Amino acid sequence: MENNIAKRLIQLREKYNYSQTFVAKRIGVTPSLISAYEKMERKPSLEKLVALADIYHVSTDYLLGRTYKDDSSKIINVEHLTDNQIRILRDLVETMNK
Repeated sequence: MENNIAKRLIQLREKYNYSQTFVAKRIGVTPSLISAYEKMERKPSLEKLVALADIYHVSTDYLLGRTYKDDSSKIINVEHLTDNQIRILRDLVETMNK
């Protein structure tokens, strides 16, 4: 599993053309820790795993190798929406998928 995390972290960082320094600043760690994650020397904490998934627009399951699709197109930030707005979005997506 750690190997999956390391490979995917490298692939995603390169996909977005991010430096280790950029990623480190975004999640509040040092660039050397990002390097350690990518070399399988250290494992990200749950908090950092979630932060990495957020900046790469993937699920934590994808980072962990539990899914094989980078389904970033399915992730929508609904943090600032009301429950009613979220229900409307779900209904709209269901309608469009039919």
